Amino acid sequence: MKTLSLSLLQVFSWCSAPAQAARDERVIAVLTRAESVYMEAFSAFQAAYGSEIRYYDLSEGAPSLPKEARTIVTFGGKAASFRYPEGTKVIYAMAPGLQLSRTRYPGAVKISMLPPVDRVLKRLRSIQPGMRTLAIFWTADRYAPLVEEAGLRGREYGVSVYAVRIKAPGDLPAAIRAENGRMDAIWLPPDPLLLTPSTLRIFTSFAWGNAVPLYGSTRGMTREGAAASVGVTVKAVGTAAAEAARRIEAGETLPDTIYPETEDLTLNASSARRCGLGFSRELVERAEYLFP
Repeated sequence: MKTLSLSLLQVFSWCSAPAQAARDERVIAVLTRAESVYMEAFSAFQAAYGSEIRYYDLSEGAPSLPKEARTIVTFGGKAASFRYPEGTKVIYAMAPGLQLSRTRYPGAVKISMLPPVDRVLKRLRSIQPGMRTLAIFWTADRYAPLVEEAGLRGREYGVSVYAVRIKAPGDLPAAIRAENGRMDAIWLPPDPLLLTPSTLRIFTSFAWGNAVPLYGSTRGMTREGAAASVGVTVKAVGTAAAEAARRIEAGETLPDTIYPETEDLTLNASSARRCGLGFSRELVERAEYLFP
């Protein structure tokens, strides 16, 4: 009888409690997949934004978005490429090879997977003080402005920066051999059209065999054989996306690209040794991660 009374009391309290306020869905998120780094970035975004945000998993099919959604934050290239209602404010992250049209999405904001190029060059110069010539290998059209800016900015650090565009993966072995003897180091932006497990092996094999340090832009590149990488963390990407969302809601007009404030410097000791490169103690202490 006591248990029954408790159950009735619980039911009564549920029925008499005021209905919960509907969740504000003017800001929502769409993930390429609700797992791995996409979910990690979204979690950082939600924590920095400071309230619960509804998310949609694109791998489960086309989402039915709420009509009140005004700002959509996407994580991953497929999520960024999904066709959203015209006029929607889109903040897109973890889509390095993509640039959305501001004609279709006025005020679209890209969260960069890289620090500003001048900060990258400054960091590479500190890793390899004797570097005089740096080659950037790239494929995607999106990186044309970046390599052009790198060429201009390199002069500030006493480095001649030039670009080698790879039109097809099969062209890479001959193209990289043709540059041997001209370059002191190689830098790879996070170009999804160029970087695959097989092309990264070509770069690392060349770097190790010819004592030409290879620099990347993600921790994964460092793990797979780059001597070092200068990029941004997944957490920093999510945090930057949250700040962009708040500023858009406040009515600000943002630039087409926002760079996270913190850098992610990762080092690979064994790869550096193969290239005849050593890391100073100060550099190691500054690094976020050191692969043995």
